[in-house]
Amino acid sequence: LAAFGAVLLYGLATLVRGERWHRLLIDQGATPSRRDTHALNAVGYMANNLLPARAGDAVRVVLMAPRAATGMRTVVGTLLAERLLDVAVVLLLFAIVGYGVLGAIGGDSLGLALGIVAAVAVLGAGIVAVLWRRQRAQAFLLPILSSTIGLRSRLGAVMLVVTLLVWAIEAGVWMAVGAAVGFHMDPIEGTYLVALASVFALIPSGPGYAGTQDAAAVIGIRALGGAGSVAVAYLVTLRFVIVVPITVAGLLLAAARYGGVRKLRATRAEASG
Repeated sequence: LAAFGAVLLYGLATLVRGERWHRLLIDQGATPSRRDTHALNAVGYMANNLLPARAGDAVRVVLMAPRAATGMRTVVGTLLAERLLDVAVVLLLFAIVGYGVLGAIGGDSLGLALGIVAAVAVLGAGIVAVLWRRQRAQAFLLPILSSTIGLRSRLGAVMLVVTLLVWAIEAGVWMAVGAAVGFHMDPIEGTYLVALASVFALIPSGPGYAGTQDAAAVIGIRALGGAGSVAVAYLVTLRFVIVVPITVAGLLLAAARYGGVRKLRATRAEASG
């Protein structure tokens, strides 16, 4: 029953993420249907779980742009804004819960994550600063950066609250998975575990975050006092909850609305080319 509840909570988190993306698209003047927004969100998760190199993002960009009457760079910009919101909230939660509340647990991971994020931010800012001096580059970059720039307005505060809601629901998912395997967590511990796993997920990994997120789940459960056997049971249940239902839903939607997986592979190749 707890595992079923975790699946439902994960579905709710996915719906909230879809609404966030929908709002970001509309703010950029795009005209997506809510049906396409949520369907492509699920298809993107499916592609990320089955294909390497964040293929789901490429699929979302190529398929959403014509359906929302907007450019691909504009859609890329909304995905960038999503990522920045998620990273900001995850690091904030991990800093408060993982280090400030639970003590030094995960402190090294936080330092590593902050270092990676800072290095990427400095590198990205440097590249943008150099390119921004060229008028042609400005015209290219503006649609990509526009959604992130728009977060400086009231919209940014709203999106931050929505993102906090997403991660609160995600913490509920991880707590429910714990209950399903007999490892009960309070909200602080659940938030710590999902934040730790998400920090690890910043490190490049295989499809479905295989490897990094798995390691984080095991490390987190052991840090919270769980035995190795509990960590393994938790990991198996977690992978089912966050991978299988959304992947099946994405496959069904891809077949029904977007030409199936073969078309999605061609779409990814088109985006890469």
